[in-house]
Amino acid sequence: MSFATFLDQLFAGLSLGFILFFSAAGLNLVWGVLGVMNFAAGAVYMLGAYLATTVIGHVGASTLGWVLALALVPLLAALGGAVVEILLLRRTYGEHDENQQFMLTLALSYLLAGGIVLVYGTGFRTVALPASLNGSWGVFGATLPEYTAVVIVLGVLVAAGIWGLMYCTRVGLLTRAAVDDRMMLSVLGVNVNRLYTAVFAFGIGLGALGGVVDAPNGAVTTNLETAALVPAFIVVVTGGLGSMTGALVAAVAIGVIESFVTLQSPTLAPLTPYAVMTLVLLARAASGRRLLATRSAVSR
Repeated sequence: MSFATFLDQLFAGLSLGFILFFSAAGLNLVWGVLGVMNFAAGAVYMLGAYLATTVIGHVGASTLGWVLALALVPLLAALGGAVVEILLLRRTYGEHDENQQFMLTLALSYLLAGGIVLVYGTGFRTVALPASLNGSWGVFGATLPEYTAVVIVLGVLVAAGIWGLMYCTRVGLLTRAAVDDRMMLSVLGVNVNRLYTAVFAFGIGLGALGGVVDAPNGAVTTNLETAALVPAFIVVVTGGLGSMTGALVAAVAIGVIESFVTLQSPTLAPLTPYAVMTLVLLARAASGRRLLATRSAVSR
């Protein structure tokens, strides 16, 4: 493999990894903080892609159109998520309501997907890139598409923004505290309901952002729901529930590995996320067994 080919696959893998991170980060945030496995995350991702086609269709495939799509679609999705959390999801919080949350988010997934079909139909749609993002740059003999560079830079900015929000602001402090003890936060006078609404809305907005960013990479179809949901769960499980750093590392690693596997065997590439998750889970299990053995030996 030449160095230029290596860079080509690395750029493609980083782009794929950051797109995975957008949807996984939203899922991870909602699951880690609220304890809700949001099975509607795939439908939200699909909604983001379809709404991007609407915005681009009305404004045009221009830089302005893309900026509006990147700004408006996640915002609209977040507002919708806030309404859903207040009216529906909030009623299911409790120690024994996991089944209700599962059924509710699953029902919302089907309703959202059905609504998309009613509005947009079952045919596929495509999204054209503006002329300003349709070129490419030469990097050490490799080709770096301008849109790929934009996705990578956007991914880095979003990841840095999430890190700053979680670890450098009071909202992030309260959010991390809510993971451990929601009741104590409530006793201290924190409006936990409002915090949960903000977290859920932010997670939904991130998922929709992933759909917007991924829209130009292929046909926008109703298959996007499953294509986005399963990898997002894999990234969350691989990176560790509640860990944004783990989700970022897992998403980028899976994206890069899948890119290189595609070069050698395109038929095996879709299995990459499952293989990576299996290896990580086996490693964790082995580490846990060694830790138990060490503690047992010390206790003797």
